[in-house]
Amino acid sequence: MAFLLFLLFGAFVSGYVPSQRPRGNGLSLPALPRGFAEADHIYEKQEALKRCRCIPGDSCWPSSADWASLNKTVHGRLISTVPVAQVCHFPDYNDAACGVLKTSWSRPETHIFAPGDFVAPYFQNQTCDPYVSKEKPCTLGNYPPYSVNVTGPADVIAALKFVQKHNIRLVIKNTGQDFLGKSSGKGALELWTANMKSSSFIPNYVSKDYKGQALKLGAGLVNSEASALARDLNVRLVGGSSPTVGPVGGFTTGGGHSPVMGHYGLAADNVLEWEVVTPKGEHVIAKPEGKYADLYWALSGGGGSTWGVVISMTSRVYPDGPVGGAQLTVPAQGLAADVYWGAVTAFHSFIPTFTNDGTVATSLLNNDALTMFAATSPDRTADQVKDQLSTFVKYLDAEKIPYSVNYTSFDNYYDHLAHYLGPYPYGAFPVTQLTGGRFVSRAVLESQNATKNLVETVRSVIANRHFYVTMETFDLNATAGSRAAYHDGKNSVNPTFRDSQLYYIVIGEWDFTIPRADMMARQDELTHTILPALKAATPGSSSYLNEANFADSDWQQSFYGKNYPRLSQIKSRYDPDSLLYARTAVGSEKLQEDGQGRLCFVG
Repeated sequence: MAFLLFLLFGAFVSGYVPSQRPRGNGLSLPALPRGFAEADHIYEKQEALKRCRCIPGDSCWPSSADWASLNKTVHGRLISTVPVAQVCHFPDYNDAACGVLKTSWSRPETHIFAPGDFVAPYFQNQTCDPYVSKEKPCTLGNYPPYSVNVTGPADVIAALKFVQKHNIRLVIKNTGQDFLGKSSGKGALELWTANMKSSSFIPNYVSKDYKGQALKLGAGLVNSEASALARDLNVRLVGGSSPTVGPVGGFTTGGGHSPVMGHYGLAADNVLEWEVVTPKGEHVIAKPEGKYADLYWALSGGGGSTWGVVISMTSRVYPDGPVGGAQLTVPAQGLAADVYWGAVTAFHSFIPTFTNDGTVATSLLNNDALTMFAATSPDRTADQVKDQLSTFVKYLDAEKIPYSVNYTSFDNYYDHLAHYLGPYPYGAFPVTQLTGGRFVSRAVLESQNATKNLVETVRSVIANRHFYVTMETFDLNATAGSRAAYHDGKNSVNPTFRDSQLYYIVIGEWDFTIPRADMMARQDELTHTILPALKAATPGSSSYLNEANFADSDWQQSFYGKNYPRLSQIKSRYDPDSLLYARTAVGSEKLQEDGQGRLCFVG
């Protein structure tokens, strides 16, 4: 398994892991981060300032006394951002530390524990990373200069009052493992929720629509932690594949696809209530019914960093038990190209059959191999998973195409996840990448001609090896459990999700050894060549807002579909001043960044 993950994702690099202890100055005022004193000249256009959020160097930027007052209000939990890569730049250069950091820069644990940090290299913008000259000053750029280490609603309310009073940008970070740059922002105050790791088990949750077991989780927990909590309670939580993604953050608010969604629905389908602080500073509980039913609807699929600051989430959980799994690889080496891609086409045609019992699989496709590296089938045996795969395996045998396959059965869901998607706690996934995505409907997969055209499109757009695709195969209508988790209008998840059986994630791993201009060209290739080709091959489909291209010009329709008008109305009700902004989030069309990074209202 370790060797396979090496092939799929590159060598697992152990090394630089920042301290998880919040860094700050206690009750004293955090120092102004290096780079702001000289980086920005004073912006004197007062009329422009009236429609823009203030950034350091502007005459409206909060004074030292203002920051000291906020720090006192949040009991010394205001943290001054120290970029992780500061050790790679003079005057703080440390050759040994920088060398270790360079080997682990693509790893999630390098970034998720550092307040103010985030993983998306496009938005990191080389202002402070291990790959540029050590003589180049380390400046913050899009890194928020200050963060509040949130411990509860009072901290959030204090921060909301502060940004509203001083007209500065606000961002939210749980882990910062977001490919669209939503937790980045020049001159922003960050609400860092990563240390809210409370949990409580509710053996008999009772509501209008549900009676059963539930788990209340704090916003700071990540999937590996939440899965371990569930295991110890002998239950299953509908969480994600990546061990370091936060289930209470953008994962579930975006919909939340899961290895068990074929049996229990999406993560958003299972939310019973949200504990949230609204942009108006109200600490509320949003449920499917009652005063905040519209807020519940929006939070459950309408995207993160938009509706309020989530403190906790209460979700349905399910009895744990055996989980069947499989891993299958078809290498391209030794095969004629058309034979290999014929096998890829056959795999696509086989998806409706493979997923019809609720089995979900995550696969990787590039020019070297088709690898189903994690098939998940709750309450099934290894032999039953083997039966599900038999149609495709028989095809490979008949065509004399070499492959390797392995079937497993684990006693519980956690052990299955750790085996296929570990090693825990951080996993083997790199996170510094360019990202796009596209749903594929069952209608396409059930059409021989449409499937052939789709695979030919994929073959063409990844031929130059700048990108590869991962594939999530599923059927949200396969089982009584997945169907029961959702009813029409229950939440704001993009409706296309439920008509699809495949999601492509187009990934271009960031190459820090080539000029940034070359990576910008690849971003343009993704936006203007690859994704338009996939859209043409999947008419009427859309994209999953958490794993999509931030530069998609049609993002309102593509990410939210027919729900966008209602979501926009709810945004206006709860956040009329647009305090919460994130790229491609609902309402974000009202603002844009100017040439110096200020967030300004349009028009």
